[in-house]
Amino acid sequence: MHPAFCTFTCHFYEPLLDEDITKYLLTSEQLCRVMPSAFDSEKARRQAFEAIFGSLDMKLQSHVEFYISPKVSQVSAVVESGGTTDVVKTINYGGGHLALILEEFKVESTGDAYMRICRSYEVLCGDAKNESLLKFGNPTFLLCILGPYLMVCGAVKRENVHVEPLTPLLPMFPGFGTEGRVMQLAHCLRALKEGTDKLREFWQDVGIIKDANEMVTADSLPEPYLVSGCPDNGLLRFDDWRGTFESRMRDRNDSNKHPNFLAKIRKGDECEKQVVVKFVYNYSGTYSTAVHEYLHSIGLAPALYLVKPLHRGLVMVVMEYLRPEDGTGGWVELDKFEGSLNTKEHVVREKLEMIIKRLQKQKMVHADLRPTNIMIKVDGKGDMMIDENEPILSVVDFDWAGRAGEVCYQPLLNPNVPWPTGAKAYKEIGQDDDRVLLDNWWGAFVEVKTAK
Repeated sequence: MHPAFCTFTCHFYEPLLDEDITKYLLTSEQLCRVMPSAFDSEKARRQAFEAIFGSLDMKLQSHVEFYISPKVSQVSAVVESGGTTDVVKTINYGGGHLALILEEFKVESTGDAYMRICRSYEVLCGDAKNESLLKFGNPTFLLCILGPYLMVCGAVKRENVHVEPLTPLLPMFPGFGTEGRVMQLAHCLRALKEGTDKLREFWQDVGIIKDANEMVTADSLPEPYLVSGCPDNGLLRFDDWRGTFESRMRDRNDSNKHPNFLAKIRKGDECEKQVVVKFVYNYSGTYSTAVHEYLHSIGLAPALYLVKPLHRGLVMVVMEYLRPEDGTGGWVELDKFEGSLNTKEHVVREKLEMIIKRLQKQKMVHADLRPTNIMIKVDGKGDMMIDENEPILSVVDFDWAGRAGEVCYQPLLNPNVPWPTGAKAYKEIGQDDDRVLLDNWWGAFVEVKTAK
């Protein structure tokens, strides 16, 4: 993930500062009042959006001059074709176009704004005549506006075009109070302002334009933007470990999942190990190494090899791979366990209660102890393995974990999860929240699993 996109993600999840609340909330409220209206054309919707958006000094057709050579002209390209409108915030530097924001407007029933803007970005990269621009990845923010809905993505060009959704689809509808849709959109606007500022700084720092259009080479890209360990080149290097990425683990189109990769690593003459490489981005920019390592020390979590902050809001985590069941036994998520709990219901519950008690004794919380984050070991027939009258369990995903009363809930909580009463964005996670969450989902889960 490019530093500008990390900045966006971090600010999207952080609380709004007092000095920001009025500005971003007023703009958000205006968008939520105006954008649900019926517009005669996509062009009319774009004009209404930009008229309000401009109050944040982020007019999509204006540009920042401080890193542009005086001899270089500025242009804003508005391209209308096939019933669609693409607005490109660009800088013309003698033959190529450097885009900061690309946006696509579609009415609700005329097509997929996401696919259209991905294609527009691909075309933009094809038009980038300066080789240095593409060597830097040509990072660009993509705004998809489908009727009264907004989604922000980040795009980069390597060998192929990569587009990562940075937000869910955000409704621009009036809401009651300031903690719902209006506040969520305000967070998005603030994050976009900070992210584009970071993108401007990036192009200034790398000196993509020097004295009358003299272009730099990719070799001069500063070290903070060369992220070691990322899978762009297929290599994984940290401490004394050396390895290579093998494959993507999860569907890249699922924006609710962190990007996970499989890799193989080796230290010296030791045997090769298969690991999971997970890129976590959240508003706190942390990962609970302490909780993960504690549960591993008592045999209740996979081995942890590395937790490395890459940029503000982005952390790379390397951990043991719990190989899935393949006919000879292995690990499966409790949520995907296809067998029947039957008489094992009580021993599973007791094991989970034991895990919570161990955490509470250390004044720790996992904060997301659900079936998707609990792994169980099964035999070759898919039956749950029992060792000394206990199921073999392992807890994963420590993104929210930490010290009880210190860590907080994330801003966007999945409404389909039965969170503890009172759980909301930025609220401190209490000592007993793990047990309350377990109580809330356990009954329905057991009903489904024992019916098999």
